[in-house]
Amino acid sequence: MNKKYYKPSKNLSSYVDRYFICKQFEKLPLILPGTGLELLFHINESFNINNQTLSEAHILCPREHLKINTNSKVNYIAVRFKSGAFRHFSPLGHTEIINSYLSVEDLWKNSGKTLISKLQETSEINDKIQLIEQFLISKLSKYQIKETTNWDGVITSLYKNFNTINLQELACNTNLSYRQFERNFKQHFGITSKKFQRITRLQNTVKQVLLSKNTHYLHIALDNGYYDQSHFIKDFFLLSGTKPSNYFTMDNFDNHFYYESLV
Repeated sequence: MNKKYYKPSKNLSSYVDRYFICKQFEKLPLILPGTGLELLFHINESFNINNQTLSEAHILCPREHLKINTNSKVNYIAVRFKSGAFRHFSPLGHTEIINSYLSVEDLWKNSGKTLISKLQETSEINDKIQLIEQFLISKLSKYQIKETTNWDGVITSLYKNFNTINLQELACNTNLSYRQFERNFKQHFGITSKKFQRITRLQNTVKQVLLSKNTHYLHIALDNGYYDQSHFIKDFFLLSGTKPSNYFTMDNFDNHFYYESLV
């Protein structure tokens, strides 16, 4: 897999982790549940998920594992949004977009269609990214959510401190009962805080193992909060549909979508 990334401008850096270009000539890896969202703009043909051929520009917001099928070379620009951040750019909430592949036109109607036309007329990657960034800045200006409770801070805190944070205390810090907190969290982000915590732990563990190319991964799992090997294997299987030993192979060490953090 050939990947190259670009940093977003300061206008978007609080919401967008990076832009990246992905070129792949082989089978794509299993996509594990994630905590963010990606907006994909295909340069070649789009790929197929669950016998559904996706549009040339669409979102990918997996909270369950999924398998991508493709019979052609994969080549696309992706915008990787930070956890929960896409809600500031979209007329739809996360409850309506998780585990979906809505097209740019589905989300933004005529303005999305216009963006696609402009991208088709532009050949240089840097120019395409500039067009995408300008488009996202305009959508942020239109849809940015103003809230009494700092839910951006809540999900960032949970993402960064998933291994040590207490959900009851996190709820208390929002001046909400735990029941109210869970209801509001799911309304904003599409899943419960407990499931978000589980997915973050898995995501962080998998990322560390793949980037280190370490087949002896148990100590990494333990460092990320799993009680023992049995706990890790069980949770991995429940969230991914496969065993760690089947996933952590030499093929996947060189064929995955993880990056080192920018900060």
